[in-house]
Amino acid sequence: DLVWLNAIKYIAFNKTRSSYFSIGGSFRPRFEHFTNNRWIADNDQNYYTQRLALHADVQVGKNIRFFGELQHGYKSGDKEFLQTDELDVHQAFIEFKTYGSNQFTARFGRQEMKLGIGRLVDLRIGPNVRRAFDMGSITFGKEKLTIDAFYGKEAEINFGAFDNSFTLFEEGAANSRLWGIHNQFQVRKSSAVNHTLELYYLGFQSDFSAYSDVAGEEIRHSIGLRSFGSINQKFQYNTEFIYQFGDLADNNISAFNFETNWKYIISFEKWRPTAGLKLDWSSGDSEAGDGNLNSFNPMFVNPATYSLAAVNTPVNLLSFHPSLLLFPSKKWLINLEYAFFYRANKSDGFYSPPRIQTRMVNGLSERHIGDVLGLFLQYTHSRHLSFDIRSSYFIPADYIEASGASKPIFQFASTGTLMF
Repeated sequence: DLVWLNAIKYIAFNKTRSSYFSIGGSFRPRFEHFTNNRWIADNDQNYYTQRLALHADVQVGKNIRFFGELQHGYKSGDKEFLQTDELDVHQAFIEFKTYGSNQFTARFGRQEMKLGIGRLVDLRIGPNVRRAFDMGSITFGKEKLTIDAFYGKEAEINFGAFDNSFTLFEEGAANSRLWGIHNQFQVRKSSAVNHTLELYYLGFQSDFSAYSDVAGEEIRHSIGLRSFGSINQKFQYNTEFIYQFGDLADNNISAFNFETNWKYIISFEKWRPTAGLKLDWSSGDSEAGDGNLNSFNPMFVNPATYSLAAVNTPVNLLSFHPSLLLFPSKKWLINLEYAFFYRANKSDGFYSPPRIQTRMVNGLSERHIGDVLGLFLQYTHSRHLSFDIRSSYFIPADYIEASGASKPIFQFASTGTLMF
């Protein structure tokens, strides 16, 4: 259980333990296999990846904190973006925090960020190199209300050692910008019902973005509302609606995303079977050359949101996911999922993470992209050590078959995670 590490993991500087120094980290080795990667016949791949992270945390009194984290990413064979980074500063920030009925936190530096359930801003935990922002942020909390405000740029990723520059104050830097305000407030909490709302505004700017029929500088604004909670401990729900507006190369942006996700615990007895149902609708462009862009921008979504195969991303996508979650024991988890994917609009193409169009429209009217059978197994030995197996089988349908290579994709990954 790595108890022997506690003596060096935590060192108090005073008797009250209000000032201390702590260290920790994680190691994630993974073996991954693809058959017919990107639907190309005989495009089979086998490779090994690993992620190593080490952090140090210094608390100075009750209010001031310094945090730093180094990250290393390795992939066997050729170097690959988001998989390879010899060694770099992943996080480095200073934080000031007050306590009491009104809590205030101010943080400045390189930091990770996830907003809500991660529809627009997520951690990018699938690839080796996690996402970070060079950012300033403030948080105010009072009873059932939390408000976050922030401005920053996505940290750039390079292959070498200590070559990911801090660019927050560089006007000419090409990093995507993010700013906004995010509110979460609890509406109701009781033994039977737990209901929370999130309301937010996000701003996004990219020097160059490309969609089906337009490319150029993009300034996009997103307004979102999320409602989530549980009823009688058996039914869990999450519904989120996002509307986007702005402009891209003199085209007016009007796009949306709607997601709803329900889970119902069938029984609390052996295996605790839980049925799930998820619907995702991300708008696509409605007409080429009309001066309007209707393609949704998922911004900083996790590339592995639909599987580690990272085949598709929520742009011009309509998807439907029934699932079954099982717990054979306290240490084992099994998740089975079947997903149906369609183009939301015939006038827009198919996009891969992060938001790159990989299949063009070419006058095709087919909507059905394909179906994916997914399996996830996880064994948690302790809070320090876990193992998982993820596998997916992508069955191409009419649109993929009509637009290019269309062999079924099989993906398999075996991952270990050590936390210390």
